[in-house]
Amino acid sequence: MLDALKFAFEILVVGVLALPWLIVLSRIFSFGAAFGPRFDLSFVPEIARSTVAVAVVVAFGYLLGSAVSRFSRDFFNDELWKPLPTEDLIRDNVYYDEFCSPRHASAHEFVYRYWSSPIHLAPQPDFCPDKQTKAKLLKGETGKLANFTELTPNQLDSFDELVEEVFRLQESELLLQGVDKVDRLKQYYDQITVLRGAAFNGFILFLLCLFGSFGSLRTHSSRHRFIGALTFLPAGIVAIFALYSFWNHWHAANQSPYSDPPLAELIILLVAGAGLNVAYKADHLIPYFRLCILASIVTAVSFGGWWWTEVMYDIQVIHSLTELKQVTDESPSISRPPIGPTHPSTVSPTASTNPLAPPSASTQSSKNGAK
Repeated sequence: MLDALKFAFEILVVGVLALPWLIVLSRIFSFGAAFGPRFDLSFVPEIARSTVAVAVVVAFGYLLGSAVSRFSRDFFNDELWKPLPTEDLIRDNVYYDEFCSPRHASAHEFVYRYWSSPIHLAPQPDFCPDKQTKAKLLKGETGKLANFTELTPNQLDSFDELVEEVFRLQESELLLQGVDKVDRLKQYYDQITVLRGAAFNGFILFLLCLFGSFGSLRTHSSRHRFIGALTFLPAGIVAIFALYSFWNHWHAANQSPYSDPPLAELIILLVAGAGLNVAYKADHLIPYFRLCILASIVTAVSFGGWWWTEVMYDIQVIHSLTELKQVTDESPSISRPPIGPTHPSTVSPTASTNPLAPPSASTQSSKNGAK
C-alpha cells in the first residue's frame, strides 16, 4: 500500500486539492439526506474493513486526481487563453531564448547550435523563425535581432510545430536513459503536475465562490428585482463565452475532432452552469467572498509556480541532452544521433560531428601522418 501511495503521490495530492470545490458543489446540489452519499462497508468482514476503506479512498482519490491532472494540462495549454502563458507558449519562448535570442548572437557563445539532424526528421536549417535573425546568429553578428514577441502569427505557428516535435524527441531520448539519470526531470515533472492541478482547482473554486458572492448580494436586495437579476449576469456571461469558444473550437477542429477535444471549453461551460445554481441557492452558511479571495491567492501563487517550473523543466531538457551528447561523443562504444536543429556550416549531409568534442584517435593519427 505504501509503495502504491509513493507511486501515485502527486496524483493523490491533486485529488485532495479538489475537495474544497467538491464540498461547495455538494452543498449547493444537496437534496436532503435521502440523496446524500453513503459509504457502508458493513458487508465487509470487520478484520478487513479498515483496509478496504483505505483502498476505496485511495482509488477515489487517484481517479479524481487523474481526471483533474489531465483536464488541467489541456486547460492551461488551450489556445483559448492566448496571449496568456500556456504550456506551448512557454516552451516556444524558452527554445527561442536558448537558440534564437540576441543574447546568443556571438558564434563562440552559441554552443547549442551545433546540433545535428533530429531522429526520424529531415534537417531543419531554418529552426529560428526569423531568417534575418538566423543569418546574423550564424555569422556571429550582434545587430538588431528579432524578439519572440515580434514574431508574426504564421511564424509563431510554424515555430511552435518545430519546437513541439523537437522537444518530444529530446524528452524521449532522455527518458530512455533510465530513471536514475532523469531524477531531476521527474522531480520537475511531479512539481508541474501538483502546481498545475492546484491552479486548476483554485480557479474552479474561485469561479464558484465568485458566483456565490453575487448570489449572496441578491439576498440583500430582495426588494429590487432588477438588481437581483443582475447577480446571475457573471455566470451568464461565462456560459455564453464558453458556448462561443466551444463552437469555435469544434469548427476549427472539424478535420481532426478527436485528437484535440474541447476540454477547456467543456470545463468552463460546466462551471458556468453550476455557477447559475450557486448564484440561485447562495446562502450565508458558506463565506463565499472570503473563499473567493483565498482561492484567487492560491490560484495566482500556484500558477506562477507552475509557470516557472515549466521554464526550468524545458531548460533542463535542453541542457541535459547537450551534456548527454557530449558524453556519447567521448565514448567510442556509444553512437546515438543527437536531436535538434542543424547548423549547415558544421554538419555534413552524411555525418554529424561535434566541434566541441575532443578529436578521436584516428583523426589525431591522420593529422600526425600529414605532418
